[in-house]
Amino acid sequence: MSFRDRLSYDATAGTYFDGDMRYIFIKPEAVMGIVLEMAPEQRPVVFEAMIRSVFTNGGKSAQSYKDAGAGASEALLGVIRETSGQLGWGDWDTVLTGDSLNVTVRNSPFAAGYGTSDVPVCALIVGMLTAVSGMIFGAPTCVTETTCAAMGADVCRFEARITKGTKE
Repeated sequence: MSFRDRLSYDATAGTYFDGDMRYIFIKPEAVMGIVLEMAPEQRPVVFEAMIRSVFTNGGKSAQSYKDAGAGASEALLGVIRETSGQLGWGDWDTVLTGDSLNVTVRNSPFAAGYGTSDVPVCALIVGMLTAVSGMIFGAPTCVTETTCAAMGADVCRFEARITKGTKE
């Protein structure tokens, strides 16, 4: 069942839920505006906090997809691709090899919401991919945004690799 089919809206309470997970609609400019409100030297700390938060909280969503039957790597990636688009997180393509996960995101709302940048800004996607790639590889991973639309690229690209020395 797709995310949109699972989503329930309670007009009286003003809430959206996917099971027991609550969701909200918010403009990308509002989210990325938090980072832009910070002094430039503080922005890396905010990006790191975003990564950690989505790793933890987005990871709970990914775990629920896995527990609901998307346990195989490709099945989990299929749910992530579908859900990310339905959440407005852009159009995702994934390529899984034995030792890496490469993801291309067209129309990243975070790059669009941030505007022009000298550094990659899609920290929320990095956080989600850190959680998902760790589930897929069964080990901690390092995710790098290798190109970012906010830096002038056509798409945002990410690479997840197992952190050296951690796979058993």
